[in-house]
Amino acid sequence: MIRIAIVDDNIEICSYLEKILLHYAEKINEKIEVEPYTNSKSFFAALNKSEAFDLIYLDIEIDNQTGIDIANHIRSVLEDELQQIVYISGKPEYSIKLHETHPLDFVVKPIEQEEVEKIMNRYMKISGRFTDNFTYNIGMDQYKIKLKEIFYFNVRNHTIDMHTNNDIISIHGTLKTLEKELKKYGFLRIHRKILVNSTHIKAYHYENVVLYNGESLEIGKTYHNDVTTFKLESFREEEI
Repeated sequence: MIRIAIVDDNIEICSYLEKILLHYAEKINEKIEVEPYTNSKSFFAALNKSEAFDLIYLDIEIDNQTGIDIANHIRSVLEDELQQIVYISGKPEYSIKLHETHPLDFVVKPIEQEEVEKIMNRYMKISGRFTDNFTYNIGMDQYKIKLKEIFYFNVRNHTIDMHTNNDIISIHGTLKTLEKELKKYGFLRIHRKILVNSTHIKAYHYENVVLYNGESLEIGKTYHNDVTTFKLESFREEEI
C-alpha cells in the first residue's frame, strides 16, 4: 500500500491528480490510497495526528501558506528528512527556489498524465518498489537476471521456461504468480501458458504477437480483450 497526500486548494486539480494516480495504480497492479487536502489547516491537522504518507503532492501556493512553508515544517519541526515531496505549481520559475527542502520532483500546471507517471516511476525505483532485476531459484542457488533480458515465460510439462536473449531457463512456480509480480513492469498475459515482456513485442495481430527477434507467440482466445486493451493503452501513452 502506498499512501499519497495531495495538498492543493483547487479541488479540480486534486480530483484530476487522484484520477491519474489511481489509474497508475491499476496499471502497475499496486494499491494506492489518495488523501486530498484542499487547505493547509486540514493537512497540518493530519500531520499533527501523526498521519504518515509515502508521498506528498504539495501545491506551492495554498491559501495563506506556501508549499515551501509546509515542507520546511516537515523537514525542520517534524525532523523528517526522508519524506518524499513533489511540488505542484503553475510557475516553473519556482523550481529553482525549492532545493533547500529536497523535493523528489516538481510538476507544472496544467498537470499532464505522462509527467505524473514519470514521477511515480522514479518514486517506485527510489523506494525500492521497482527493480530492474528478476530473482529466481534453481535448486538451492539463487540467481538474478535483468528484466529487459527476459523475452517471455511459457508453461511446459508442469515447469516454466524463461526465454531470454541467449538461453532458455527452466524454473519452478506458476504463471499466475509471475503475472502478479511482473505486471507492473509491462509483462502481459496473452495465453494461459504464455506471459510476455511487452517491450519485446514488435507487432500485435489478432491471433498472435510477433517479437523483435522474429518469434511468433499465440494469443489465447480468452485473452484477446486483455491484449487489445493493453495495446490501446500503450499506443495512447505513446501519443501523449
